[in-house]
Amino acid sequence: MLDVNSFGVLHDLSVFVSIATAMALLAYWLLRQVRPEVSWNNEGAVLSRSYGAPDLLVLAGIGLLFILSMQPQAAGGGDTVNDTSLVIGMVFHLTVCAGLLLYLFQVRGLNPAELFGLQNLHWRSLAVTLGLFTVIILISVNAVSAITVTWLQKFWPDLDVQETVKAFQKSDSIALKFLVIFLAVVIAPLAEETLFRGFVYGVLKRYTDAPFAALSSSLMFAIIHMHVGSLLPLWMLAVLFCLAYEITGCLLVPMLLHATFNAVSILAMMFGEGS
Repeated sequence: MLDVNSFGVLHDLSVFVSIATAMALLAYWLLRQVRPEVSWNNEGAVLSRSYGAPDLLVLAGIGLLFILSMQPQAAGGGDTVNDTSLVIGMVFHLTVCAGLLLYLFQVRGLNPAELFGLQNLHWRSLAVTLGLFTVIILISVNAVSAITVTWLQKFWPDLDVQETVKAFQKSDSIALKFLVIFLAVVIAPLAEETLFRGFVYGVLKRYTDAPFAALSSSLMFAIIHMHVGSLLPLWMLAVLFCLAYEITGCLLVPMLLHATFNAVSILAMMFGEGS
């Protein structure tokens, strides 16, 4: 649950992003009515032509559901992260992922493996891309995070770490720590990359272009983590995931980058606890 200040910022930002994205979709549609030869959305390695109007409606429904589900924390609310909440989170992530894949396959008649570039894997080029982007991500995202924290400390009333991070740091439960690690390194990369890079980015690219789709879908990705202090670092992280996806055309790349980043972050937390 969110504190009142964070709720206000993130709720307003989510509404703004939704409106701005809708206006951009209209603007790009009008542009292509005037200039049908414009085909920026077909550039890059990520396939987007297979998406259609029904997918825009699904995307809008997901966004509306998320905005309506945002709630501020009740006064005196206690810890919200425990073994049960983590298991529920895992089930929710997997349900969303499975539901999306089922929709694409059964309703839309699309092959997710082909759509997400998983059929033609070139392991050598993927390994090079993974190594390069891992270095770029770890340096740039941590630098932005440090700058953001320094900036926010000047005026934000309660700059604290995410609830899951706080629970991991404070808990003595091995089970809870294992669940956090499993959720961060396995479940979240699988489900969130399928949703945000595979679906949201692909649909937006189909009706706008790659740069706008990357910026918009990445901001959505940052907002759903429900933490003001992490907005800018997560936005940059997601943009880099989109770039790696566009270069390779394979969704496995951002999945592995996501898992690696989360694993390194957890190791850093564990090392910090022991120092």
